[in-house]
Amino acid sequence: MTSTELKHQARQQKWVAAIQDCRSSGLPVRQWCRQRGITPSTYYRWEREVLSIADAALGLPGAPAFAELPAPKQQDRNVSECSATLRIGNSSIEFYQELSPELLKTLVEALGSC
Repeated sequence: MTSTELKHQARQQKWVAAIQDCRSSGLPVRQWCRQRGITPSTYYRWEREVLSIADAALGLPGAPAFAELPAPKQQDRNVSECSATLRIGNSSIEFYQELSPELLKTLVEALGSC
């Protein structure tokens, strides 16, 4: 490796740390750069380079890849059957097993006031 390549690799390592610092700071990139006297364009250039090197090291392609996933299986819902129906004129109320006693009492009281 040449001395130029070694210098570039050393700068990359500094930028890896700087990018991690920026991302963990919670600051917007522009504000982080302004505080350190770095132009945002320089930051983003190094970020692109560092991320492309990381992608290559992980064997990730340069462009995003999409994969078709199978549709989730529809599960049968446990729909309980109506246990009682109260019909008054053209109206009806269906009662299910999950009906709480408090709600049933409220409905009966409401019907009693009609």
